[in-house]
Amino acid sequence: MKRMLLPVASLIVLSTLSCKKETSLETPPASNVCDYAPYTVGSEFSYEMVDNASSDTLRFGLRALKDSIIDKKPHRVLEDDLTGELSFFRCGGGSYYQVAPITGIPNVPDTVIASLYLKDNAALGSSWEEEVLIDLPPIGQIPLTLSYTIIQKGTSKTVLGKRFDNVIGVRMDISLPPLLPAEEISTNYFAKGVGLIEVDTPADTTRIASYTIK
Repeated sequence: MKRMLLPVASLIVLSTLSCKKETSLETPPASNVCDYAPYTVGSEFSYEMVDNASSDTLRFGLRALKDSIIDKKPHRVLEDDLTGELSFFRCGGGSYYQVAPITGIPNVPDTVIASLYLKDNAALGSSWEEEVLIDLPPIGQIPLTLSYTIIQKGTSKTVLGKRFDNVIGVRMDISLPPLLPAEEISTNYFAKGVGLIEVDTPADTTRIASYTIK
């Protein structure tokens, strides 16, 4: 099973190129702790990912470590306790960003991008798009479109028997004409004060099992 967490991909390390741009910060700014990403240093989140076909279950956890600078912007660093891999997030002004690779697109090499995966001030039914250039040998650079739609806003959702209030659901679609028509990749649910609580993909479902906010 390949874990898919957050809109772009699994909680994955950046490529060598991106890691070269990373600089540690001893004092993390409070701007990267937001209502739907309460990643204060020392906070921990445990998840269960269930394969939709086989029902196989994979359990893993994330811990907020510190802040690092990527492209001159502070990002909160989360570590995967199963693999030691890192993920990078930032937020502010109602917008939430992740730096991670796009993976699993046929004939397209893994590509690290920064995506705006959530707008907590966007209305139900609203959407936004991002276009990023990816390298596709031997063609060269071609545009990849990421589309996000708010499908749930301000209501509750029950995950593994626990009710979460003030939930935002975001559907993510990607397209890469002419190689890939518009296709739904995942639906991600975020609870206020908790962060990511569930990710639904065609292949599997990831749900939060427990969490501790420091």
